[in-house]
Amino acid sequence: MSLTPALAGADTRHHPARSAMIVGVLAVCAWAIGRSTGFPAPVLAAVAGMGLGLAGLSGQMAPGLVLWAKPGLKIGVALLGAQIAWAELAALGLPVALASGGVVMASLGAGTLIGTLAGLPLVEALIAASAVSICGASAAMAAASALPETDNSRRTTALVVVGVNLLSTIAMVAYPVLATALGFSPRQIGVFLGLSIHDVAQVVAAGSSVSPVTEASAALAKLSRILWLGPVIVTIALTMRGGSAGSRRFPAPPLFVWGFAGLMLLRSLGLIPETLLPALATASQILLLGGVCAISAQVAPRDLLRIEPRLAWTLAAATAVIAVLAAVTSLTLVA
Repeated sequence: MSLTPALAGADTRHHPARSAMIVGVLAVCAWAIGRSTGFPAPVLAAVAGMGLGLAGLSGQMAPGLVLWAKPGLKIGVALLGAQIAWAELAALGLPVALASGGVVMASLGAGTLIGTLAGLPLVEALIAASAVSICGASAAMAAASALPETDNSRRTTALVVVGVNLLSTIAMVAYPVLATALGFSPRQIGVFLGLSIHDVAQVVAAGSSVSPVTEASAALAKLSRILWLGPVIVTIALTMRGGSAGSRRFPAPPLFVWGFAGLMLLRSLGLIPETLLPALATASQILLLGGVCAISAQVAPRDLLRIEPRLAWTLAAATAVIAVLAAVTSLTLVA
């Protein structure tokens, strides 16, 4: 605590580059620690952001936080498109690739319904359902970027990031054991893991704990879910526009969705050099972690630490729903 006055004295209010650099350093540290230890990097980024709030630096760092929470986050989501190539998804099999869309949309609808029935506002229910149905923290941040922003939605986004990573970690350990006990084949286990676990890193870790075949199938199944990020964000925009009085125009997809689709097309056409792909993946991860850190810093620490039962119930119930859908899909479509 003795460092707080010194840090607070370094006024960063009029220095967006300085405050943005601090968040960038924290994001890189979260990424590096996550890679070396296996601990969920989004949780580390969220805790780092909470630390900035506890130190009383959020107000002074506001310009830098906004850079990471808005344009930085959206660029990070767009860069996810470079990780998807149609040729790779073809190896998964067309029926499974298409069925993944059904799993995503069904779990999105179920999660949103569960959240609203539990008492969450529609915006917050959509953020939670998006995280569970697609790719965890990344999808939560993308959905939040396409929805009206409030103090409550920022708080919910930060809590969802922590919650889905906790659930992904539990699933990473439990699902391979469960699927093996139920007699799933290695490829069925992989598809089940990829369609049910929220975070990419936990999907790969869970698959590698079974076999190389399982790991490859899990990674491809997960990519097939990420493919639906753009359509889901557009669906959310349509839903919210449809609920606005007097709104008759078809809402244009957010710019970062176009970026996501454009990079996916370039990757599928082989126009992105293979040597560049690891750098793009790393840049996406760091930008997303910076967004997690920035959003967490903008939420009052007392509110961030107070997890509402209705949000916890929504995340847990929606996770159970997508696990059932994933199991049925893998058993039905995969040999």
